[in-house]
Amino acid sequence: MAEVVGPAGAGKTTLCWELTRRAARVRLENFPDVHKPADAPFFISNGLQLIPRLLALPRNGSRRLTRREFAWMSILNGWPALLRKEAERGGVIVLDQGPVYLLAETRLFGPEYLKRDSAHRFWQSLFERWEAALHTVFYLDADNEVLLDRIRSREQEHIVKAESETTVCEFLRRYRAEYELILSALTAKDRNLRILRIDTGNRQTQAIVEDILLELGC
Repeated sequence: MAEVVGPAGAGKTTLCWELTRRAARVRLENFPDVHKPADAPFFISNGLQLIPRLLALPRNGSRRLTRREFAWMSILNGWPALLRKEAERGGVIVLDQGPVYLLAETRLFGPEYLKRDSAHRFWQSLFERWEAALHTVFYLDADNEVLLDRIRSREQEHIVKAESETTVCEFLRRYRAEYELILSALTAKDRNLRILRIDTGNRQTQAIVEDILLELGC
């Protein structure tokens, strides 16, 4: 099982779709959808598991989790078990928005009480749930100038698309720093986790796809 991660504009989604187009063994999996009735039991079960652990953390004036953030926490808690079952079907599972992405989003933009030392054990418990579930992380990146141009030129909207160069660069810096912390924590739990870094700024997508398919054995 592999996740493709990287800052905005690195080319994650395009690469993931190319992988599935080129290799029948590659399956692009999405996390459970809180809006789908069929996924309701998943969110109820994992939400109930999380509530006592979250209530045990001192908030000290910090805001509560939003519904979206709580749903993402539930996904981080229970998705590994679902993916292990999916892996039994064979083939190679690739995640576009996987645990590294979800962890970065909740840690960067979540409530302040989850960024304090008192939440350390809570985060460690989530890292442990992903132990041995994720085998490879393909970390895509490029120079800031390249990413900035891609963010502004593509049709897809983005939170920093209309912001100044300074703001965008700071946004990218924060994501990179958080990704490094998360990858360090995950590799500390699982020494077999492979992190492969790919510069998408000076290589064609097809060449990168070939390298990744070779790495995945497809």
